[in-house]
Amino acid sequence: MKLTLVSSEPLTASQIEDLRLAASKMQGAARRAFQAEMAIKYCCGSPRLTETVFGWGRENVTLGLAEKRSGITCVGAQSFYGGAKPWEERQPEAAEVLRQLAEEYSQQDPTFRTSIGYTRLTAAEAIRQLSAQGFSDEQIPSPSSMADILNRMGYRLRKVLKAKPQKKIPETDAIFENIQAKDTPGELGKVIRLSMDAKANVKLGDYSRGGETRGDNKANDHDMGCEEKYIPFGIVNEDSGQLYINFGSSYKTSDLVVDSLEQWWSILTPQQQQESEMLQIKVDNGPENSGVRRQFLNRMVSFADMISKPIQLLYYPPYHSKYNPIERCWGILEQHWNGTKLINVETMLGWAQSMTWKGIHPVINLSKKVYQKGISLSKRAMEEVEKRLERNPLLPKWDILIRPA
Repeated sequence: MKLTLVSSEPLTASQIEDLRLAASKMQGAARRAFQAEMAIKYCCGSPRLTETVFGWGRENVTLGLAEKRSGITCVGAQSFYGGAKPWEERQPEAAEVLRQLAEEYSQQDPTFRTSIGYTRLTAAEAIRQLSAQGFSDEQIPSPSSMADILNRMGYRLRKVLKAKPQKKIPETDAIFENIQAKDTPGELGKVIRLSMDAKANVKLGDYSRGGETRGDNKANDHDMGCEEKYIPFGIVNEDSGQLYINFGSSYKTSDLVVDSLEQWWSILTPQQQQESEMLQIKVDNGPENSGVRRQFLNRMVSFADMISKPIQLLYYPPYHSKYNPIERCWGILEQHWNGTKLINVETMLGWAQSMTWKGIHPVINLSKKVYQKGISLSKRAMEEVEKRLERNPLLPKWDILIRPA
């Protein structure tokens, strides 16, 4: 549905919602200036019509228009006295629980056009769950405030659209139910919950990555003939938020995957290694790390023996990899370096290092190891590996437990 305003430019309902969200991220004079610009562009400068279309208070819009005409910005008393602290600062414990709840319900926009995490968690459900966890009425905000808080945290409620993957295997629903049943945070550090996957190849050179820049905005008109490419392979700790990215320089293989895991393990402190009791790894069903890939399973058995910890592999079904939490990290990275020309390795690594995920800079590694494709085990060797795998009898390819020898 399209809504045509006074402006000759039509706005869709989705675009109006996006403009509302943008305004909600601003405060004070910046918000009024933005609302005034939208009022002029789409509503002929009418505060009343702007209120009707966007839901913004007409008093604020009127003040914003007056500030734009006069060039004088009004400063409220709260600017001198600091104003009330946001709820997240006044109730940090409740805010952390709310973030965990929103994270459990969220997924990244699969187009990576925004860095917003979309969530199914409503304000009413968030209030109910905070109350169930023992927070008092004084600690829990009102429903309208809760909606604003979730938006501020970057979790936006959206409508369910007809955008489901068209392909679906018979086990898809059971796979998701199994992941949900087993994906329960235990005591911090005891079960390390990881999500891992590779991003699309990064081409180095004078190429456009989309986005906008205030610098040189000219790039090659074609991306063909690129000789230097890198494969970002990421591992994110879902509980601590620490992200590890290994940039491979040859091929995406089973050995690259497990080598990245071994390098990730090596950066943990001895105490973290000792206190952990199990690794739970969420992964998609890519050919280099699927539940039937012989070389991958062989290397994972060796990895479990090396760290002396059991490893549980939980796979997402085909065509549903966007639900893997690591995909949200890739969305942040893509937004972070859009508008940048990654002309060399140093530039690529520098931009990757400067991004943040949950307020933490990632650990970056560059691998110059050349991997060989097509490595596999014989049937007899695989029989020995298979003896070490405890496959879920109902979902044998989608839930695998490996115990150390």
